[in-house]
This record gives sequence, C-alpha cells and structure tokens, in this order.
Amino acid sequence: MRTPFNGLAAPARAIAVLLTLPTAATIAQPADLSAITDRALAPWNNTHGPGCAVGIARGGKVLLTRGYGMADIVSERPITPNTILESGSVAKQFTATAVMLLVADGKLKLEDDARTVLPELPVYSRPITIRNLLTHTSGLREWSNLVEWQGWPRGTRVHTQSDVFELVTHQKALNYPVGDYYSYTNSGFLMLRTVVERVSGMPFTQFTAERIFKPLGMSHTQWRADFTTIVPGLAQAYTRRPDGWHIDMPGDNVFGAGGLLTTVGDWLKWNEALTNKTLGAAVVDSMTRQMKLTSGIQIQYALGLVVSNYRGTREIGHSGSTAGYSTYLARYSEQDNLSIAVMCNAAGANATAYTHAIVDAMVPTLTRATSPDTVHADANAIGKLRGIYRDSRTNTTVQLDTLQGQLRRVSGAPLFALKDGNYLSGATRIRFAMNTSGTPMAFYQPTADGDTLMFAFMADKVWTPTAIELSALAGKYHNDEIGSTFTVSVSGSTLTMSPRAGVLDTLTPTYRDAFSMSGGSAWFTRDAKGRVTAMHFGSARAWDFVSTRIP
Repeated sequence: MRTPFNGLAAPARAIAVLLTLPTAATIAQPADLSAITDRALAPWNNTHGPGCAVGIARGGKVLLTRGYGMADIVSERPITPNTILESGSVAKQFTATAVMLLVADGKLKLEDDARTVLPELPVYSRPITIRNLLTHTSGLREWSNLVEWQGWPRGTRVHTQSDVFELVTHQKALNYPVGDYYSYTNSGFLMLRTVVERVSGMPFTQFTAERIFKPLGMSHTQWRADFTTIVPGLAQAYTRRPDGWHIDMPGDNVFGAGGLLTTVGDWLKWNEALTNKTLGAAVVDSMTRQMKLTSGIQIQYALGLVVSNYRGTREIGHSGSTAGYSTYLARYSEQDNLSIAVMCNAAGANATAYTHAIVDAMVPTLTRATSPDTVHADANAIGKLRGIYRDSRTNTTVQLDTLQGQLRRVSGAPLFALKDGNYLSGATRIRFAMNTSGTPMAFYQPTADGDTLMFAFMADKVWTPTAIELSALAGKYHNDEIGSTFTVSVSGSTLTMSPRAGVLDTLTPTYRDAFSMSGGSAWFTRDAKGRVTAMHFGSARAWDFVSTRIP
C-alpha cells in the first residue's frame, strides 16, 4: 500500500507546500494527526484508484496537508496537497462574497428586488430579493431538473450560462411563495453570477480573481469557465461501475453555483481570511447571518454557508458534489478556529463524514450522541403503517413496508420503534398521525432548521393499473416554460414518457394516477368529469411542474 503523500516529508515537497499555504503559520505535523487522517481516509490509501486531499489548520497554523489515492489512475499520478480538484457547491460562498463586496461598494443591497438587475425574471406575487437568491428561499426551480425534463440531463450536452439563464427566467411558476420555505437550488446562484457581472461591469471570472483570489494569495484557484481547458495539476474525477472505475468529469460551462477549481491549501487560506475578516468585517459577518423564513423560522443557511451545530460546537461549512468530485470545507470557531478541507475525486466519497471523523478525533471532548430509546417493534402496529406516502411539498413519494419484523423505507433505511411511540429514521424522529380506525393519515418529519415535513398517506399498497387505466393517461402533454412536448405511451403493462426522440423514461406506479420516475415523481390530474387534463412532475428541488394535455 502506498504511503500517503506528506507535504513535509522531504525538503523539495516542503517547499511546494510552503508555496501554497500560509507560510508563516506552517508547522510540523504531529504524528498522531497523520494517524487520524490515515484512519479517516483509509479507503482511499491506494495506488490503483481515486482518493482525497486533506488540509487541517488550527489557530492560524497549518498542521497538515496530505494526499491519498490517485489524481490520474492511468498515469499513476498521486493526489498531493497541490492537486487541483473541483469544489462542487462549496463554490457558493465565493459567489456570495462577490455579491457582498458589491454591497460593501454601495452598488447593491441585499433587500433589492432582483428584477432591478435581472429584468428578465417574471413578476411573481412577491419580489425575489438578492438575499432570497443567496439563501435558497427564492422558490426558483432547479435548472438541472428542467434540462433533464427537456431530455438533456447534465452530461448529455454542453450547457452554458446563457441557455440556463434563459431557461430559469422563463419559469412562470415558483416552487412556493418567495421566502416561505427553504429549498436548495443552484438556479439562484447562477442568477447571482449574472448579477455580479452586470453590477460590476466585469466578467465574473475577472471580478472574483481581482477582488478575492489574488488579494488572498489563492494562486491555485480559478473557475471552470471552459471545461475543455487543460488545467495542469487537475485531478480526474471518477465513478465506480460494476466493471471498475470510469471517468466522470463535469461537461458543461455553467459555474458560480459550483465549478471552482482549487486546492486544499487555498481553501485553508480562504478559511483563515474569513476568520480574520480580511475582506472586511461587514462582508464576512453578513455571510454567516442566517436567513429567516416568512414564518419566523431561522434556517441554517446563511449566504453561501451553512451555520450549524456539530456535537455541541459551532460549525460553519458547506459540502459539494459535482460529477465525480465530492468535497467539504468547514471551520470551528469555538475549537481554536479549527479548519478542515477535504476534496475527493470519487463519486460517493463521503467528504463530510471524513471531516467529522477528523473533528471527532481531534476534539474528543465533543458531545457524543446518546443511544436511542428503541424498543421491539410490535408486528401488528408496524403492519398498519405500510403504504405509500406523499411529501406535501415536493410531491415525491415514500413507500414503507415491513421485512423480518422491521418497518423500513423500500430501498432505504429502517425505522426503529421508540418508547414514546414514535420512530427513528437515522437521527430523525418520525411521528405518525392515525385516524380513529387505527390507520395512518400521515407521518411528520422534522428538519434540521426546525421546520416539519408532512407525508400524507395515499394508499396501503402499490397501485396495479390495468391496460385500460394506463391508456387513459396516454397522450401528448406540453409545457411552455421549457418548450417541450411529452409523449406518454403504453407498452404492454408499462407506461412510458418521452420528452424527445431517443429518450424514454419508464413510469412506475405508486398510488392511483401517480408514478415514480427518474429523479422524482409524476402524477396526472383530471377535471370534474374525470378526464385527464395535465401531467405533473415533482422532485426535491422542483416541486410541481405542470404540462397541459394536448386535445
């Protein structure tokens, strides 16, 4: 097994690390810290597959930078502290910073109606503010869902800022009234890229380079403005399939919500700059101010950053995932400004879990989770809970079933019975509401933000439609917002949906007139006479997308 790359193991390598990190703060790596990262990233300590880079700083001093696995499997190039990887959504805090710099310049206000800069946006019942765009409270639909429903999911053709901008601004409806809910969407941050360009009068890449990267010495950081550009030192990204590793690189020119190419060393510089408020106290303080919904609920999301509590200590961070890249960047102000950057080039690599494993080992005094008060599940009780449930917001469905005396989500995690009559799914307590006959009406699931999701009971078992019932749904459905006409057809006992020639999605029945599909759900609605008039799609980031049936 290959020894992990140690940035201080040899003089030449030490020089390379000093060129990329806050030089005056760099100190020797304690042996136990190397052992900690070795344990956390053990699955990636190899010479035949992808891996991760990790950087750790504390109290303004860089303690460790290290690489595991390969940046390029074919050429056997290892991941080192200088390896460039892609950020995923960790990039959002840099876009947010660009916006805040313009606010500090007096050229923009967070409460401005976004239409003052983006007049292409439709007029909705409430104005979308710049702050709404920054906090995922605008209600804008996720652009990647929209292009997938057009029949062009990411990776099948080159998407650009201009065509995505046009698509998003053609949406006549929102997921919800502006500010009522939090729903993560990359669309808002793509709008912000255009905001920065129009207000500053500069290309987004130039503005961020001149106002952020160069002043902070982030010399290895740039945007993926053209995915075909050869970037020296860039790690290939991979995904594992049954026959082995396959290249899984981003293939579009959409950036701002993601698409930042950088190193763990530059990320440590960035976190130190946030700690020291190098770009201005007003800029940094605003970025960690959490958003409040119209209901008064304060969510964890601030401006491109998530402000949360990890085992009793404050955590400011963000995760990222694009194609085969997986990342996490966090800082812990109450732990002597502990800063951890993890960047991986393997799809499915859990950068968040690796970061937390390192924190747990470095700060053993953190609060530990208590054992849940689980009890043996009553077979009769959990049997009544089986069925299909529908998320009242996203319209996606969950199926619960029993297996060997255990209630569980079909193709998902088990639910454990608790002493108080509720159930535990992961770390989340779920409460079922029953009617007087003892059958379920819904289950309620709290969120980390203090909100509660309701999943309505729809049916006790999966719908098995007849050929006649399926044929009533067949036909053509059109949506002006994405300019697509969908063909719904019956093939044997199966219903299919096609947005364009050569693309076909199978619709799998859930409850009556409703189906699961790639990336979400589909359902059909009828008029007062029972005639099918519309087809709807729903997903976590695009809640109710309606296409009207063509007579």
